[in-house]
Amino acid sequence: MVLTAEITVSTDTFALGSLFETFPNAVVEFEPVVPLQGDRETNTPLVWITGVEPERLLPALRKTDDVEAVQRLATVDENVLLELEWGDDLDGIVQPLLDTGGRLLTARGTATNWKFDLLFDSHVSLSEFNMTVTNNGIPVTLRKLSSSTVQREPSDGDSDRSILPNHRETLLLAYHSGYYDTPRECQLAELASKEDVSDSALSKRLRRATASLIERTLLDDESVGDPSYE
Repeated sequence: MVLTAEITVSTDTFALGSLFETFPNAVVEFEPVVPLQGDRETNTPLVWITGVEPERLLPALRKTDDVEAVQRLATVDENVLLELEWGDDLDGIVQPLLDTGGRLLTARGTATNWKFDLLFDSHVSLSEFNMTVTNNGIPVTLRKLSSSTVQREPSDGDSDRSILPNHRETLLLAYHSGYYDTPRECQLAELASKEDVSDSALSKRLRRATASLIERTLLDDESVGDPSYE
């Protein structure tokens, strides 16, 4: 089961928020990009910006703390397509989204707020994201939540790899390393070292993966409740 959450946050809690202080009529929309070169695409998004003169826009973006570099790719009427390179200190909702394995599907920013469509692989991941962002002092408004079961006919020799798109490899590594054996052949710290993450991060990842596996194999849509946003 995958979950799509439509949320809004205040403008100043996401990258480029300071842009609207100078250009209150600006509209920022992220262009979906299919990753082909590892992590580079996550660090160099494509964005359309309207409502700002291009000659004023680029100098303003280069002065923001969020942007390391900016390149104009195209100008169509009053729409400017830019490639941005993020700085190293992104905060707000970005790090919690990365930590919980969430995916950013769409993003639209105005002087009023940022609206996001986010994809999570389980209710646990979504709840952890919401809790972390809220604890960071960022109010999140949930506008819409929908769920669906991912189904795909496996080909010969292809077991159901679509069950856990984000955590399958972690579960398999833990299994083959003897983490689930009794007694354990591999401790959490050793497994975390193999994954090059902290013990805490790996423990959370394994819990999310296990919860997602249970939801997708033992529960149906009607038996899974919505996460709490209080």
